[in-house]
Amino acid sequence: MTHIIILNYAFDPADETPEAVLRHYFSLSAWAASVAEAGACVTVFQRYSHSATLTQDGVTYHFVADRWGPRLRGWQIPQAMHRQVWSTLTTEPTVVHVNGLLFPTQIRHLQSRLPRACGFVVQHHAEVPWPASQRWLQRWLLNHVDGFLFTNQQLAEPWLESGVIRSPALVHALMETSSPLDFETRAAARAKTGLSGRPIVLWTGNLKPNKDPLTILTGFERILADTPDARLYMAYRYGDILPQVQARLEQSEPLSQAVTLLGTIPHAEIADYYNSADIFVQGSAREGSGIALLDALACGVVPVVTDISSFRTITNDGEVGHLWTVGDVDGFTAALQQAIERLDGDSPDTMRRFFEEQWHFSVLGQKALRVYEGIMNYEG
Repeated sequence: MTHIIILNYAFDPADETPEAVLRHYFSLSAWAASVAEAGACVTVFQRYSHSATLTQDGVTYHFVADRWGPRLRGWQIPQAMHRQVWSTLTTEPTVVHVNGLLFPTQIRHLQSRLPRACGFVVQHHAEVPWPASQRWLQRWLLNHVDGFLFTNQQLAEPWLESGVIRSPALVHALMETSSPLDFETRAAARAKTGLSGRPIVLWTGNLKPNKDPLTILTGFERILADTPDARLYMAYRYGDILPQVQARLEQSEPLSQAVTLLGTIPHAEIADYYNSADIFVQGSAREGSGIALLDALACGVVPVVTDISSFRTITNDGEVGHLWTVGDVDGFTAALQQAIERLDGDSPDTMRRFFEEQWHFSVLGQKALRVYEGIMNYEG
């Protein structure tokens, strides 16, 4: 049985217990559990404020304390964690999976302490290469990594072009996460949230220039001319350009009547809002993956999202939903109009079925294990 060791170097000091850490980093625990379900032995090492060990869903979690803060600096080595990793090695084939490309020094240190037979993979989580003057060092530190996991090949291009990753053969396309949200009927969810509209359109994303809420508002305003009962609900945690969004609503009577700024929704309630919606919209210029889009599909919501690489991957090049060009108001308006016209055919059940077949954690776990085992067997 292949032994997969997963390392998470960062933690949030606000998480007061190991259980809270796993709830916070749900992708970590769900990924580990899905790989274990696929047939591997999985051990997770998580830096934390105090040491503890627990078992959950067939996975052993070691929380390891050290003298460093929650976010490791480039030169800080978590010696205690690395010693524990070494102590858990068995005679079974082993792959070490490190979350994030932010820790090349730590990765190099750990590799130097483990047998050469251990495979090493690093998973991309929206990081970018170091400045040009430092890339020689980053390249050297990561030189012995056996594989790099990216949501798709296109997201790896800056790393290949910069020379930090030395060969395309080392890049493996694998979605970094999925959604834990459960599907529910529209009627049941709307009874809880009180959302109404024909259709109900949902935005979940911070009000930031990269997300481009102003293009969404302009396109939605055009839709209201022919679909006056449409309603747009906008949920967000951070409102970097909230004043501009509010000003845009105040300038338009149709928008002021049809758009509701929900602000922050408690995590325990977010599934109800997704399940209340007919259409999900997002205007991102770039994303490392697309957790909100995955949440929407898990809840059966039709996506109308930008034509960027990660969203193309998630929608299988538009097999479900509707794609439009970043910043293109006309394109967004046309895509949203098309989504409204096709709602009867694009049922919530169809969206949920696509999610289960393509992106459910159980599917990702099987894909991940195949990648791990392929890396162990690769002779390049």
